[in-house]
Amino acid sequence: MQATETRLSGWAVFDLDGTLADSLSDISGALGRVLRKHGRPILSLCEAKTLIGKGPRTLIERAWLFTGKAATQEELHRLTIEYLTEYRYNPKGGTRPFPGVQDGLRNLFRLGWSLGLCTNKDGRSARSLIEELGWGAWIKVIVSGDETARKPDPRPLQLAFRRLHAPFGRHLFVGDSEIDMQTARNACIKGVFLGHGYGEPGKTTLDGMRYFKTAVDMFSWMSRSGPHPDPSYPNPLQTYAFAKPEIGF
Repeated sequence: MQATETRLSGWAVFDLDGTLADSLSDISGALGRVLRKHGRPILSLCEAKTLIGKGPRTLIERAWLFTGKAATQEELHRLTIEYLTEYRYNPKGGTRPFPGVQDGLRNLFRLGWSLGLCTNKDGRSARSLIEELGWGAWIKVIVSGDETARKPDPRPLQLAFRRLHAPFGRHLFVGDSEIDMQTARNACIKGVFLGHGYGEPGKTTLDGMRYFKTAVDMFSWMSRSGPHPDPSYPNPLQTYAFAKPEIGF
């Protein structure tokens, strides 16, 4: 069956940790210092990676279950504050863009895309990281996990598109986890799963979603398929069939 010729709208929202930025070492380091302080075993990078996905409070809750007795709600509140404090003490430079992300974001911005961020990370840390990485001029909207409901609730993603003044159209939400893809489904947005992050594609339901192994491939597709295709690519339009519904905010 011939694919339907379709353009993307030019509006996209991204997850942060594991999608645009490789922050595993910073997250693991801060978590390890909190665990050590309370006499808990330190987790490896691979172990810490499995706990990431629903924000700092859930990270701490999972880490406590992983290393022994579960934390009470009162303990969770205090431990989360300790973790956030430790995370902000991380030296600059520990979190880096995944390969292809820096150039990809720059190129989309040059092509007129409107870009936002929807993360379960706390807002202070997310905004600080965006500025540290030099993306503040490109990513105009940041909706964080302490600002509204957390993903996979659709409301933070819908809020991000509203703040971007997105019209009706085929918008994208790019993430690296089942939580991100479920958020896209819940908000009736086209989900894009980026395989270089912390999620596992084999354990993620990708029905109706797109999958890219690398950011280079994904940004190339976005550049060709948006409202103003990049003329530097030899094939200025690749056609894809998109499942409805389309959504506007």
